[in-house]
Amino acid sequence: MGYNAPAMNHAFPAERPLRVLRLIARLNVGGPARHVGWLMQGLDPETFEQTLAVGPVPKGEDDLGPELAAAGVSWLSLPRLGRDISPLGDLICLVQVLGLLSRLRPHILATHTSKAGFVGRAAALLYRPWARLRGWPRLRCVHTFHGHTFRGYFGPLRGRIFLGLERLLARWATWRIVTISPRQRQEIVEEYGVGRPGQAVVVPLGIDLDPFADPAAGRARFRAGLQAGEGELLVGAVGRVAAIKNYDLLWQTAARLRQTEPALYSRCRFLLIGGGPPAELKRLAAAAQGLGLGDRARLLGSRGDREAFFPGLDALILTSDNEGTPVAILEGGACGLPVLATEVGGVPDLLGQVKEDLGDGLKRRERGLTAPAGEAAALAQGLAWLLARPQRAAALGAALRAYVWDNYAKERLAADIGRLYLTGAVKE
Repeated sequence: MGYNAPAMNHAFPAERPLRVLRLIARLNVGGPARHVGWLMQGLDPETFEQTLAVGPVPKGEDDLGPELAAAGVSWLSLPRLGRDISPLGDLICLVQVLGLLSRLRPHILATHTSKAGFVGRAAALLYRPWARLRGWPRLRCVHTFHGHTFRGYFGPLRGRIFLGLERLLARWATWRIVTISPRQRQEIVEEYGVGRPGQAVVVPLGIDLDPFADPAAGRARFRAGLQAGEGELLVGAVGRVAAIKNYDLLWQTAARLRQTEPALYSRCRFLLIGGGPPAELKRLAAAAQGLGLGDRARLLGSRGDREAFFPGLDALILTSDNEGTPVAILEGGACGLPVLATEVGGVPDLLGQVKEDLGDGLKRRERGLTAPAGEAAALAQGLAWLLARPQRAAALGAALRAYVWDNYAKERLAADIGRLYLTGAVKE
């Protein structure tokens, strides 16, 4: 599975390597920053000369920057390219990006995350007439939707404003829209009306599979660290702590399981793995205690040993209200971990076709279970189904593992994106 570029009918520019300016609002721990890191490392440097420009990581969010720097990724800092909206700061940032475009004269402007997409493509609109007069390479803008902010992030009025801006930028400033799953493409193009016909392409994510090649040692280490007994079941949610992830639903699911399956609940611990603002972490801890979960609920914070904590779990649960393609499912799936997830964004594409309707919106798919967003009762039912049927759960995990290993390697991602850039790097 991957992106197949159309036939290339244009002469390519004489310059080699092709210049790519890549923008992302922040390198916080999460799918978009990892995606950018893999592209910065994976694209052939003889073909592509990449420059990465990033905004700051806000206080309270885990910073992926040190890990990327250790892997050899470097970047330019744009202090105004933060997630928050600031008319003056955004204007200053636009001018800075315009300066970068004029200095680097890239063939491709690649933007990731909404803020970088808005600022970068607005700057491109101003840059293009000047570049045409100077005879510089024609700039092609490629914007990647890792998720979207059209639902679940803002109120109705702000949401309509951002959707309107996105439609304008997609129409007038964007060469290709990259979506990371077929379901996401359908949602953005058909439901929200973003982009021109044929403009959006699907390029699935890729991840580093090497840490998950032999999960047994990591599993033993993680469980020993938690003093988890042989018969104890560890249920985990993994990801940055943010409202859109709806981790309150994890605790509500645990409380519901206590009511419906007390014997099964007595064998479980519920773990939240991921960092976030201290105030929100404190609130989530209090919420778990308020539901009477006691020491069965733990917040483990941000951890770098994903080769250990993913295989150390017995089930992965995703509670999000909105998603693109969750990296947690890919990384958990790479270990063969059984997955229960809300049916949002690209989750159905990952977990496959529906094989059985289990009632109340709970569905058994080819490679995992899905439940309606926000429904603790359905999630508790799904969790009970997985934990009480270890052989069937293991079969779902094995199917997901094979699917991830066959389709989601970071090398495939870099090859797909490279082909896409080459089709756009033409000179008039």
